[in-house]
Amino acid sequence: MKFDFNIQKIEFNFKTFGSAKIDLIFNGVSAKELPISKNIKKINHVRINFTKEDPADVNSFARLDGLLINGFDLKDHFKTLPYKIDLNKHKVDTDVIHNNLYFGYEGHMDFELEHNDDLLSKAAWTIADKEFSPIKWPLKGQQYRNKDFHNVRRDAIYMFTGCHPPNTKDIIDQTKDLRLGDLGDPLELSEDRKVVEEWINKSARINLSNFSVMKNFTVSSGTTESLNSFIHSADEIYMPSKTYYHNGEVLEGKGIKVKDVFNDTLVPNANVLLELPSPWYDTNEIQDKIKQARKLNCNIALDLTWLPISNTKIDIDLQLVDEIYFSMNKCWPIVPLRPAMRWSKNRINDSQTFDTETGRYSKVGLNVFKILIDKFELDFTYDRYKDACEDLCNKFGLKQTEVLWFTSHQSAKHDNNHYISKHYYLDEFICLVELLNHKDKHFW
Repeated sequence: MKFDFNIQKIEFNFKTFGSAKIDLIFNGVSAKELPISKNIKKINHVRINFTKEDPADVNSFARLDGLLINGFDLKDHFKTLPYKIDLNKHKVDTDVIHNNLYFGYEGHMDFELEHNDDLLSKAAWTIADKEFSPIKWPLKGQQYRNKDFHNVRRDAIYMFTGCHPPNTKDIIDQTKDLRLGDLGDPLELSEDRKVVEEWINKSARINLSNFSVMKNFTVSSGTTESLNSFIHSADEIYMPSKTYYHNGEVLEGKGIKVKDVFNDTLVPNANVLLELPSPWYDTNEIQDKIKQARKLNCNIALDLTWLPISNTKIDIDLQLVDEIYFSMNKCWPIVPLRPAMRWSKNRINDSQTFDTETGRYSKVGLNVFKILIDKFELDFTYDRYKDACEDLCNKFGLKQTEVLWFTSHQSAKHDNNHYISKHYYLDEFICLVELLNHKDKHFW
C-alpha cells in the first residue's frame, strides 16, 4: 500500500470477541503501544497474526474497526488486501482471501505501508494538518472546506506549488485597521505616478530607466487586465512556453497563434510578451531577447510581477519596451486588493484606459498601495526574507532560481495529468512561502 504523503502516526483499532487474539507486528517488532509514531520507515512491513483457542469457534473473531493514518480513518483502503489462512487449523478450498477487515479464520496478513519520508513531505503534511485553513483560494471548485482527509491530503501534495506572498506582519499591521471610507478617493494620477517611479528606483537591486518615454499610465486590479488586453491585441503572439498560466488559459479557443519566443523564429513587428524575472529562464537570456525584439521593431510587453523579489539585480531601459505591468501582489500580503499599474508608450484603447481616464477604477487597493510605499521600500520584503530563504534551501536541499520564492528540487516535477491546468508549470518548483510563514514554529 503506497501513500503519496508523509505518514506521521498510525493507529490500528481492533475489536475482539470470544478468545480471539490479534498480534500486530510493525517492522519486525510487536506493537504494544499505539498509536505508532516511532520506527516509521519509508517502507514499513506490517503483519497481523490472528489466533483463537478453538479454530472452529465461530463466536471468536476480530474486526478492524479503524485504521487511522495521521488521524484519518483509512480502513476501507485495506479491505481487499490478501489474508492467508492457516491450513493446519482450517480445511478450506483456498488459503488466500480478501480480509474485508474481518478475522475469523486463524492465519495472518502481510502488507507494506510506503510513504514519502523526505523532509519536504513531512513539512507539507505538518502545515496541511496543523495549520489547516477552511478557506482555500485561488482554487477551482469549493473554496470553503471542511478538515477531512481529502482536503488535508490535497493541501499537503500541493503545499509548495504556486504561492501567495508571505504573511509579513509589518505589512499586515499597517493595513488591518484601515477604514474603507478613507480609501475611496481617486488618485492624483500624474503626481502619484511620479511617486511610484521614484519609489521603484530607490531600490538597491532594481532600476527602470527612462520612465519618461512611457507617455501613458493606467491602473487596475491585478496585472491580468493588462495581460488580457495585450494577448488579444493581435492574431499572433510570441511568448515563453512557460509563463503565467492565465495567458494560456484565456487564449484557449481564440484562434490566436501562439509561438515560443525562445525557440521559434522571431519576425519583425510581432507582439512579444515576456516576464522579467522568470523562475524558468535566465534573466540575461530574457534581456537579450528584449534587445533582439527591439531591433525587429516588435511590440514588446513586459510583465514585472516577480520583479520585487528578483534574486538578480535588474536594470531595464524602458526605451526597449512598449508596455510594462507592475504590482507588489506577489510580494506583499495585499492579494484581496490587487493594486496594479501599467505604463505604455502609446495610449491603449481598452477598458483599463477607459476606467482610469474616467475614474471608474477600484480605488481602495491603490490607496492602500500609496500608504504602504510611504512606509516600506521596494526592497523591504526581499531583504526581510533573503537569509531565511537561504536557510530553508540548506535545510531542505533546495536550489534557488531567479525568483526568491521559487526553488528547484528533485521532487518538484511537472504534472503531465494537468490537475491544475495544462498551461501550469509552477509545479516544477518548490515555493518557499508556506515554509516561511511557519518557520521556527515546527521542526524547521
